[in-house]
Amino acid sequence: MTIEFEEVFSCKTKKLLEKEVLPSYLMSCRWFAGKAKKVQDVEIIEDVFLDGPPAHILLIRVTYTDGLPEIYLLPVSYATAPASKALLDDYPFAVIANVTTEHSEGILYDATYDDAFRRAILSFIIKRKSAKGLNGHLSAFYERRMKHHGDSYYDIESSQVLKADQSNSSLLYEKKLIMKLFRKLEEGINPDIELLRFIAEKNDKSPIAENIPIFMGSLEYKHNQSSEPIFIANLQSYVQNEGDAWNYTVGNITRFYEDILSSKPNAGEIKVLHKSLLDGNYENIPKILVDLIGIRFLAMVSKLGKTTGDLHLTLALHNDNPDFTPEPFSTLYQRSLYQSMHSMAKRNLELLRKNLKTLPDPVKEESENILNHEKEVLQLFKLMVEMKITASKIRIHGDYHLGQVLWRGNELVIIDFEGEPLRSLSDRRLKRSPLRDLAGMIRSLHYATYSTLLKTAIFTQKDILELTPWADLWYFYMSGIFLSSYLNRVKTMEFIPSGRVEFENLLRVLMLEKAVYELGYELNNRPEWLIIPLKGVAHILWL
Repeated sequence: MTIEFEEVFSCKTKKLLEKEVLPSYLMSCRWFAGKAKKVQDVEIIEDVFLDGPPAHILLIRVTYTDGLPEIYLLPVSYATAPASKALLDDYPFAVIANVTTEHSEGILYDATYDDAFRRAILSFIIKRKSAKGLNGHLSAFYERRMKHHGDSYYDIESSQVLKADQSNSSLLYEKKLIMKLFRKLEEGINPDIELLRFIAEKNDKSPIAENIPIFMGSLEYKHNQSSEPIFIANLQSYVQNEGDAWNYTVGNITRFYEDILSSKPNAGEIKVLHKSLLDGNYENIPKILVDLIGIRFLAMVSKLGKTTGDLHLTLALHNDNPDFTPEPFSTLYQRSLYQSMHSMAKRNLELLRKNLKTLPDPVKEESENILNHEKEVLQLFKLMVEMKITASKIRIHGDYHLGQVLWRGNELVIIDFEGEPLRSLSDRRLKRSPLRDLAGMIRSLHYATYSTLLKTAIFTQKDILELTPWADLWYFYMSGIFLSSYLNRVKTMEFIPSGRVEFENLLRVLMLEKAVYELGYELNNRPEWLIIPLKGVAHILWL
C-alpha cells in the first residue's frame, strides 16, 4: 500500500484503510474476536491524536453479516528506517501497512509495540491529561492516594508488551506497573477496573487487599453524544511473583507422576470411599499422597481456598453501592439459569454427536458414553428449578482458574477481574453464586491433572493406564482441600447455601455447566483436548 502519512486518515486514504487494509489486518490479530464471523464493513469511528511520539488512538467499528457490530481499539504510529526495520524484525505481526510519504518510506504499525508510545500513554495517565478526538474525548484518571509515587513512575525508562494476553494487550513497565489495554470495547465500566477500585476503597476492611494488584489509574473515552464512558486502559501495580498457579500445579503433577512411575506405589490401597469432593479434605488425605504431592503444594492448595474465601468475603461486604449489595436468588432467576444451561447442553451434545465419526476411537468411546447419559446430564441441570437456593448472589471474579492466580512465596495474588471476554460487559457485572468461581477452579484442577497426563509426550500409553487411578486421587483430594479451606474461611456467610445437600447440588450443577461448555469449546478450537472435558462430565455424573 502506498499513501501519504500526513493524510493517512483523510477521507480518501481512510476509505482505503477501511476497505483494503484493516479487514485483513484485524484477522491476523490475536485479540480480534470476530475471526469466525464474516466481516461486512470496517469503519474508523474515532481518531484521538497523541503528541510526544506521534500516534493516533483509533476506535474501529466492525460490522458483520450476522450479529451485532463490535468496537476495537487500535493505537497507530508511523516509523521509517532504521526503526521500521527493527519493528519488522522483532514484531512483523504489528505492521499494518507500508507507507510512502513525500520524504520517506516506512510502515504504519500498532503503536503498543513502540516503547516511546508506551511511556507516553503512561505519562498521559499519571499527569491526568485529556485529548479531544473527532467525536469525543480521551481522559485519564489517576488515584490521588498514589500521587506521591508519581515521580518514580515518570522516570521509567523501559517497557515491554507481555506475550501471554490474547483478548487484550498488557504493557509492563520495569516490573513496577502493568497497564492493560482493552481491545474489544463497550460502553460502561469494565469489571477489571470496577472490582479493583471497590476493593481498594475497602482499604483495611478488606481481607483480600494484600492478595490483589493495587488499582492506580485508568483511561477512558467518552463520545459527545453518550452518557456512558468506554474504558480503554487499566493501570495497576506489578506483582512480583514466581509464576502462575497453573504452571506451578502442572510442575507438581509432573513430579507426582514421575515419582509414582519410579517408586511403583499401589493406588489400589487408597480407596476413594466417598463421591463428594467435600470428603477429600486435609484431615482425610492418606499419608502416601502427602509424601508424593508434598507439604508445600498441599499448603498452596489450602491457601488457594482461603484466599478465594477472602475475595468473596470482600465482595459481599454490605455497603451503599447497589452494584455490590448481595441479592437473594429468585424463582424466576433460577428458571432462567436452567433454561440457559439446558439450551447450551443440548447444543453442545448435538455438536458432539455430529462429530463422532471424526474422533479417534478412545475419544469416540468416551463421547458415546456421555451421549448415552444425555438424560442424566439434563436431569442434573433440572435441579436448578427443583431446589430452592437459600444463598445470596454477589459479585464474583467470573473467570476463575489457576492461570488467574500468581504464586508469590507463601502468598497468592488473584489477577484479571475482567470476567469471561466473550460475555458482554453488562453480563459480566451481574451478581452470581460464588460457587461459580469454585466450579471454575475445580475444573481448572481437573484440566491440570489430565492435560499433564494425556497431552504431554513424556508418558507412554502404558504409563497413562498406570497413572489414571492416581490422577483421579490427585483431583479428588486437591479439590477437597481447596473446598474445605474455602468453607472454613467463609463459614456461615449468607452467600453459601445453608445445608450440605444444597451446597453439593448447586456446585455439581455449576461444575457440569462448565464441563459441558468446555465440550463445545474444545470441539470448536482444540478437538485434540476433547478427552479432558469428557472425563470431567463423567466424573461429575459419577459414571
